[in-house]
Amino acid sequence: MMTIKQILPLIVFITELCFAQESGQYPDRIVLNLTAEPQTSIAVTWRTNKAIQQPLAQFTEETDSLNFERLAISIPAVSEKVVLDSVNMVFHHSAVIKNLKPSTRYVYRVGGDSVWSEWNTFTTAKEGQSPLTFVYLGDPQYGFRDYLPRLFRRALMTAPEAAFWLYIGDLTTAPKKDAQWNDLFFSWDFAPRIMPSVMIPGNHEYSAVSKATMHVRDLTPLWRAHFTLPENGPETLNETAYYFDYQGVRFVMLNGNERLSQQAAWMDSLLAANPNKWTIAAVHQPVFSMGGKRDEDNIRDTLMPVFDKYSVDLVLTGHDHVYSRSHKLKNGQVVGDTDKGTVYVVSVCGTKQYKMNLQYKNLLAKYAANVTLFQIITVNGNRLQYTSYTASGKVFDAFELVK
Repeated sequence: MMTIKQILPLIVFITELCFAQESGQYPDRIVLNLTAEPQTSIAVTWRTNKAIQQPLAQFTEETDSLNFERLAISIPAVSEKVVLDSVNMVFHHSAVIKNLKPSTRYVYRVGGDSVWSEWNTFTTAKEGQSPLTFVYLGDPQYGFRDYLPRLFRRALMTAPEAAFWLYIGDLTTAPKKDAQWNDLFFSWDFAPRIMPSVMIPGNHEYSAVSKATMHVRDLTPLWRAHFTLPENGPETLNETAYYFDYQGVRFVMLNGNERLSQQAAWMDSLLAANPNKWTIAAVHQPVFSMGGKRDEDNIRDTLMPVFDKYSVDLVLTGHDHVYSRSHKLKNGQVVGDTDKGTVYVVSVCGTKQYKMNLQYKNLLAKYAANVTLFQIITVNGNRLQYTSYTASGKVFDAFELVK
């Protein structure tokens, strides 16, 4: 006969096993993404470990009354089975919530089959030109369970009312390994549930990229499974190259891994008919490389002429695992503060760090290695204010553009 001491561990094991199986029904990896119409819509994506017969997103305007659940509107979600390996599969679900009011705070939850997430919140964009604050983050990639949570939390505390977070790619280093996505979401904690995100793929979102031929094997299937991003970019690059307008700023999100000429032509037509006062572009690979022994001449030769042609105000990049911020440049040369030109930034938030490469030192206003950073950018009328912070919350770099 088994003793109590022998039985208790067995009871605990069985209980934990049951709860682990049950938890597979509950939504996790919940992510808000901006759409091409952030004034009136938003996208939400989540995952379950079991198939859901009727996956739904529910939403309503936020109120102090606990009766808001009765007013919630349900919309069906699209589901996708994702095979992780020979024995594991998961189910990703996505929904685009439409017909929202501009400048309005909503509550939402996701789930289905009577199993729901907690209620979270989001706020739609204002119509027209209005002050805008957002967070820009370079490559996460390393440090998910020790260093990055501190930085992400500091960013959230420093700019709690930011409209969105913009990620520059290389979210993980081995994007087909679901365990790394699990670590990424651990570092994010609840942030992507309440802070809308936009992101572009880096080279580590692909299985392999040849710089010589720009031949790409494939984008990880876990990219589009985890995120629901705009599909208004060049053909074949849906959810990896796109644009959106947010309160007087046009954001051009570029995929630096493939089809650069196609994207340059697309961006040219996009900026030729740009009604916004400000333009910000984002691409993973820098125009002026500052880390290691790199020099991304294909990016510079293909994209910089368009940046120059339309005097794009700010180009946000990553990839080099260092920090650099250029003076205002035109045709690769420093121009005056009041002249038309572009400021190019390289930043990194993860712990993978490279040595500085100062081949373009004469173009730089600020540079550093071995530092993890987040940036808060505010556009208000004719001023753009940029501030880079360390993980401890100290100001590392700052500048202002006036136009």
